Amino acid sequence: MKNVGKTILTLFAGMLFGAALFSGGVAHAAEIFYKAIPSTNIIYLDGQRVELTAFAIDGSNYVKLRDVGELVGFNVYWDGAVQIDSDAPYTGEAPQTTAPAVTPAPVTTAPVEASPSGQPYTIHTDHWSREDFSQQANPAVFTATYDRALYNAIRQTLVDGTSTTAPAYTMVAKGDEYSAVKNLLGRMEGAVRYGHHVPENFTNYYEYLDYFAVSAAMPENYQAPYEFIRPVIEQANRLDSDREKVTYLNDYLCTLLTYNKGKTAAVTEIFSRHSDELEAACGTYARAFKFLCGAAGIPCFTVSTANHGWNMVYVEGKWLHVDVSANDLYHRPYILLTETAEGRTDRAPEQTAFLKELLVPGSTK
Repeated sequence: MKNVGKTILTLFAGMLFGAALFSGGVAHAAEIFYKAIPSTNIIYLDGQRVELTAFAIDGSNYVKLRDVGELVGFNVYWDGAVQIDSDAPYTGEAPQTTAPAVTPAPVTTAPVEASPSGQPYTIHTDHWSREDFSQQANPAVFTATYDRALYNAIRQTLVDGTSTTAPAYTMVAKGDEYSAVKNLLGRMEGAVRYGHHVPENFTNYYEYLDYFAVSAAMPENYQAPYEFIRPVIEQANRLDSDREKVTYLNDYLCTLLTYNKGKTAAVTEIFSRHSDELEAACGTYARAFKFLCGAAGIPCFTVSTANHGWNMVYVEGKWLHVDVSANDLYHRPYILLTETAEGRTDRAPEQTAFLKELLVPGSTK
C-alpha cells in the first residue's frame, strides 16, 4: 500500500495556495456564501502533474476528498458521516455488511407516506410526483441530467408551491449534477427564489441522501423592492399586450441603471429610492429584469455566454430575447423581443431548452 500521509503531503506541496478537503455537504454549504471559480493552479502527485478538479473560493483552493481518495488510492464514503479507510482501495461505497437492499418499487404506486405537517415524513422510492407533468413537455428536452423526474419535481412546485407534506422529489447526485440543477434554479429566480428543499421530520433521509425537492418563496428582503415596483407593475398590466409590457419594463429599468462593466447592484438597491442611476453590468440588468417580469407574471429567465448575460421572455407564443443592458448602452432597442441573438453562443443550451418547457410546457414543440 502507498504511504498515504506522505503522498497527500506531496500532492498539496505542488499547489500555489493552501487547499482544504471537503465532502459534498460542506461543498454545497460553501456555494451559498462564497463564489467558486475553477482553479487554474497546477497540482502534483509524487512529483508528477495530475488532473484534479479544484475551485478557488475566498483565496484558497478546494478539492473534493473523494477525488483525492480516488487519485491516491484510499476509500472515502458516507455512512452517517464521512469515513476514510486508508487500507482499502477507492470505491466511494461503504463496505457491504448486509445483503444488498431490494430495488425500490417503480413510482406507479404512491410511495410517500404523507402526514399532517409536523408528523413523520417517510419515502420508499427514489422519485415521486402527484402526476406526470413531463407528459405536457416536448420530450426532446430531456437528458440524463435534465430528466422527467427532475421536471416533475420542479414543475409541481411551480404549480402547487412548496409542499410540507407530499412534495414532488427526485434524486440529484452531489457534484456536477447538483451544481447544474442549482444553476438552473438560479436562472429561474425572479421575485420568487427556488431552492433545494428537504422537509422537516424526514425520517429516512439517511437512506436517500441525494433527495431533491424544490421550494419556492419570496425572500424577506425582496418584500420592500416588490412594494416599490407595485405602481410600475400596475401600470404595465394596463397595457394591451405582453409585448407592450416587456417594452415598458425594459424602458423603466433603463431609467434606474447605467451600464458600466464590472459594476453590480442588488435588487434591493435598484428598486428603492436613489437620486442617480446605479452603475451595473449585464448580469445585474438581467437579474433585475427577471424580478420585474416575475412580478408582472411574464415567464422569464437568464441566458449567458462566457462573458455576457441577458434574458428570454415568453411573449405571444414565442420565446424571445431581451438584452436590457445593450438596449441601455446603445440607447435604442438593440435586442428587444427578437427571435435570435446573433453572434452569441448559449453556454448551457440543454438547460435552456429544459427551462423553456418548465416555465411554459409545450412551448418548444
